Amino acid sequence: MKRNLVVHKLIAKSKGPLTPYATEALDKIKQEVAEYTVIFNSISKYQVNGPRDNKVVNLVEKSCTCRRWDLTGIPCKHAVACIWNLALHGKDDGVLEKWVDKSYWMQTWKDVYSHVIDPVDGQDLWTPSTCPTKLLPPKHHKQIGRPKKKRKKSAVEITELTQHMESSGKMSRNGETVECSKCKRRGHNRRSCKGTDVE
Repeated sequence: MKRNLVVHKLIAKSKGPLTPYATEALDKIKQEVAEYTVIFNSISKYQVNGPRDNKVVNLVEKSCTCRRWDLTGIPCKHAVACIWNLALHGKDDGVLEKWVDKSYWMQTWKDVYSHVIDPVDGQDLWTPSTCPTKLLPPKHHKQIGRPKKKRKKSAVEITELTQHMESSGKMSRNGETVECSKCKRRGHNRRSCKGTDVE
């Protein structure tokens, strides 16, 4: 109910055919278009050349090789350059909003939040359940055997270990504690051993 109220207030404040997010995203894209030039292939595709990239736009399929338009549903800077080029040659009115996916339209947003959630009474006013059986949680039983202390290795770790064994013929010593060959204690090696010689 709270979320619906917040969205209804936002819808009342919003102006234009698109949602506030889509309007803001489209305004940012419009600012980047000035650097791009468009070449038409006389069928349906355009080559868009910019200072750092060259992309191919298909206005019929509403797709661009940068894949931003395909993924977001909002025309990318390359597509906007093509749409404005159409308007420049009198083949389109140049209104970008109609090229945006319907999920970003204000009318779609209104339709999604047009439903109403009714308020609910407190638990003290709920009618008692007439179900004859009482649902109980499952009985917990202790597993047989000693619990494992070692963690389960991921598939990536197992793959890396097998690859290391295949390449070197030895198990990886990663994570093992060194043992001194003099005093047979762990945590140091022969060079740093401070115990008595056992030779």
